[in-house]
Amino acid sequence: MKIIIVGSSVVGLATALALADQGHQVELLERVTGPLPDTVDEAAAWQRPTVPQSVHSHAFASLLCNLLRDRAPDVHQGLLAAGGREINLADHVPPTLENFQRQPADDDLRMVVTRRSTFELVLRQRTLSRPGVTLSTGATVRGLLAAEDDPHRVVGVRLADGNVRRADIVVDATGRRSAIGTWLAELGLPAPATDSESARIVYYTRHYRMLTDRPPGPLNRGFGAGGTWDSYTAVLFLGDNRTFSISLGVLPDDTELKRLREPAAFTAALRATPLLAGWVAPGNSEPISPVYAMGGLDNEIRLPEVDGPQAAGLFSVGDAVCTTNPAYGRGISLGFAHAFQLADLLAEHPKVDEEQSREFVRRTGRLMRPWLEEARANDRARAALWEAAAAGRPPQRPPAGIVTFGLAVAASTRDAEVWRRVANVMMMLRPPATLYADDDSRARIGRALAGGPPPQLPGASRQQLLAAIDAAERTTEPAAAG
Repeated sequence: MKIIIVGSSVVGLATALALADQGHQVELLERVTGPLPDTVDEAAAWQRPTVPQSVHSHAFASLLCNLLRDRAPDVHQGLLAAGGREINLADHVPPTLENFQRQPADDDLRMVVTRRSTFELVLRQRTLSRPGVTLSTGATVRGLLAAEDDPHRVVGVRLADGNVRRADIVVDATGRRSAIGTWLAELGLPAPATDSESARIVYYTRHYRMLTDRPPGPLNRGFGAGGTWDSYTAVLFLGDNRTFSISLGVLPDDTELKRLREPAAFTAALRATPLLAGWVAPGNSEPISPVYAMGGLDNEIRLPEVDGPQAAGLFSVGDAVCTTNPAYGRGISLGFAHAFQLADLLAEHPKVDEEQSREFVRRTGRLMRPWLEEARANDRARAALWEAAAAGRPPQRPPAGIVTFGLAVAASTRDAEVWRRVANVMMMLRPPATLYADDDSRARIGRALAGGPPPQLPGASRQQLLAAIDAAERTTEPAAAG
C-alpha cells in the first residue's frame, strides 16, 4: 500500500518503520523546513516549538526496548553506538531486599538510557534508511481528501500550498495538538469522542553534563533517581554521553513554586533535596540547557465510538489518540506499541474499509485505556496530597484495602515479589491490574507495611523548599542594566 504519515516526530517515524518493514510505501509529511540535525549535539540543540515535550526528561520503558530488540534491532544498536547504554532494573533492586533472587523473566526489565533528542535522531536515521520510506519537509497538512464514490473513506491530504497527496491510507501522527477532529468535520464525518482530565501538574526541566567518573549521587530507580514529597516531585533521568536531566513537577496553580522556572530557584530546590543535591554540587556537573517549562498536561483519550460510523483509511496513532502524564514515561512506549499494532492490523485485515477502522479502535482502546486510568488515579492522589500541603492541612489517607502507587512502591522495598510487580507495571510489561486489583498483591503490600511505612526518601518539606528558594532569590545578583 501507499501510506501517508502526517508528522515525522518519534511516533510518526516509528509508524513508518513498522509499516515499511511490512513492505508498504511510506511518505512522511513534516511541516518543519530547513535541514534536520545530523549529530547528537545538533539534535540536542534543535529548537522545536511544535514539539514542546522534546526538551524534557524521557524514560524508555521495557515495552519499547523489547519491541526494538524483537522488531527493530538496528535502532537498538544505533542507540548504543550513539552513546546510549542498556541497563536492567533487576540489577538495581532496593538494598533492603537482601536476598533478592533473579528470575529468568527479569531479563525483560531492560531499558535504554538516552536523551529524547538522541533517540529521535537515531530513529530517524534508521527509518529513512529503509527502502520505500521518504520524508517531505515543509509540507503542512490542512485537511483530508475523501473518495469521490465513498465519503467515509479517506484517500489523501490537502496541503497548505494547495497541492494534494493521495494514498491508500493516511496516518495522523501529529501528537496531542492533532487537528483530526476539525479535518473530519470538514468532510462531514464525526470527530472522535474526547475524554479528558487534567493531570494537575506543570514541569520544569534542566539538562546537565556529569563531570565525575561515577554517578555523584544515589540511583534509586536504576535509570535515575527520584521521589514525590508534600509539594513537588523530582526525578533525575540518566542520558547518553554522560548527560542527565532533572524534572521538577508542581501544581499548576502553586504560585509560590512557579519561581522554579528561574535557574537560581531551580538549583536551590535541587540542593534542598538530599536525594539529588550531590548531582548538582559544584564540580560534579554543569548545566547544558536553560530551565524548560511545560504545562497544560491532560490524561486524555480521543477515539471514535466503536459502533458508530468510521472514517475508513484514516488512523491516528500515539499522542494523537491518548496522552498521559509524562512523569510516568509511557508516551513513546505506547506510541511504538500502537505503531506496530497498526502494522499488524494491516497485515491481518488488508481491506481498507470501515470494519478495518473499527477493529483498530477496539485494539487501541485495549492498549491505551488501562494506562490512562492508572495515570488518572495516581494523579488524583498526588494532587490531593499537594493541595493539602499548600492549604496547611493533613492529607487524607486512602480508603482501607485500596492499593495506591505510593503504597506499592513503599512495600516494594520489603517484598521482592511486590518490587517485581511494581517494576513490571512501571515498565509496561504487565497491565496495572496485576498490581492494583490483584488479591495477592494487596495481601503482600499489607504484610509489608504492617509494621509501619519504610523511611521516607530524602526530600524537602514545603517549608524547606520555599525557604531555599527565598534564600536563592535574595542572594542572586540583579541583572545588569541595559
